[in-house]
Formats: sequence, structure tokens, C-alpha cells
Amino acid sequence: MSERILNRRRSPVHRRRRRPRFSYATLTIVTAVLGLSAIGWMLTWDEPAPPSAETASAAAAPSVPERPPTARFATVSDIDLHLPIDPSAITALAFHQASGEDAQTMTSLVPDMPADEAAPEMVAARMAEAAADGDIWGGVCLRLWRSGRGGEPDTAADVGAAPGTDVYAPVTGTVVEVRPYLLYEKHDDIQIHIRPDGAEDLDVVLIHVTDASVEAGDRVAGGVTRIAAVRQMSAVIESQLAGYTGDGGDHVHMQINTAPAPGELGATGGS
Repeated sequence: MSERILNRRRSPVHRRRRRPRFSYATLTIVTAVLGLSAIGWMLTWDEPAPPSAETASAAAAPSVPERPPTARFATVSDIDLHLPIDPSAITALAFHQASGEDAQTMTSLVPDMPADEAAPEMVAARMAEAAADGDIWGGVCLRLWRSGRGGEPDTAADVGAAPGTDVYAPVTGTVVEVRPYLLYEKHDDIQIHIRPDGAEDLDVVLIHVTDASVEAGDRVAGGVTRIAAVRQMSAVIESQLAGYTGDGGDHVHMQINTAPAPGELGATGGS
């Protein structure tokens, strides 16, 4: 009897299961460490900052479309010449001879105004009805002659407009110089020189301007980039163009010189 009891006590069925040695104290410490780690990670986590008002405004602002270029009115050495004045503001377009031997002849893309129709009211009417034929201006041009000048015809162009009218780059290229000078050695004026792309031997020059908005090194687009405004020269000089426009004849004068002599504008005659 006692032997059976002894054997039963030794049976594996009646052995007590041992408790794991992993104590509640250890579990508490591990939990606390994990909790502190989570809190530290949350404190160091940088949430993305909300966009500022300026950023949101810039993102929402639509892009400003580039203005269409003014129409072409002439060429020189395969370089297109755009009107330096918006067509709606032109009072007249006249070709004449420039002073000096460096000015290149321009080839007009627009028809001549008949000489017997070149009265101010007729010129104004033709300017008002002028429109673009594709990208070529639909207006007409005058042919002026300057006595006492030895230059070739059509080496200068006067594009009439009221003082303060925006002046645009006539070619695509790089501004090489913006320089004040004295017209006829006594009247304040500004010269703007542009080197056309693909024509390093040419220098496009504009005078009778003020409020220049470009400087040397700036890139300009033909008929698109504003470069200055028309200067009021009619207060100090008499312009031949005034006989065809019925006003003071204010205008921007442009010519294309050979590149090595970009600054010889004191002898242009001015108007």
C-alpha cells in the first residue's frame, strides 16, 4: 500500500508545474521603458508645418501669359525687325536715311503710303485700320528724305507714338549698352544697343527714349520685352514726322549699324 502511494507520488501526472522565472517586476520595468521610448519619439517627431499665406498664395496664383510679339515690319540681313511700338499706338512709320556709313539698309515688309495721300488725316486713318496679316504689320510706311545727308535710303526708321508709350525690343538678342548722351550735343537722350541673336556683326540702336527698363547683359525678345518709353523730343526739336501725324511728331528712332561701331549716334540727325 505504501509502495503504491509512493509510486503514485512520483508519477509525472502529479508533479507540480514550475512557474516561469520572469517576474512581474521585470515586466513592469520593460513596459515602463517601452512607454518612455514611445513618448520620446513622439516629442521629437516634427509634423510638417502648414503652408504659409505667401506660399499658398504663390501656388494659387495663375502664371501670367507672355504678351504676343508685335508684328514684323522689316528685315535686315535675314534678321526680322518687329515694331518697337504696339500697332494700336503707332501714329506713323517712316523710313529715311541715317547719318554715317555704318547704318544698314532695311527691307520694308509693308507697302508705301501713296505720296498724294500722305496728309495727316489720311495717315491717321491708315494707322487706325492697320492690322496684322499673319505676323506682318498691315499698315503702310512713308519715305522721307533728309537734305544734306549722305546716308543710303531706308537706313533709319521713325516709329511715331505719343510720349510715354512703351517701347519694345525690335529683335531677339542681348542688350550690350544703355547709355545717356546729348542729342545735337545739347538735348538729353538715351541710346539702347542690342546685339541680335545670330548676327554678331550687327548693332540694333534705338534713341529718343526715356525710362529705360533694361541694362547691359539683359536678354530681350523681339516685339515682347519692354525696354523703355518714348521721350518727348517735340518740346526741343522740330520733327519731320510732325508734318504727317498732326501732332508733335514724337517717335522712337531705330537703325542697324555694323557692330564694331555701336556708339556713333551723335550724327544720326535725331529724328
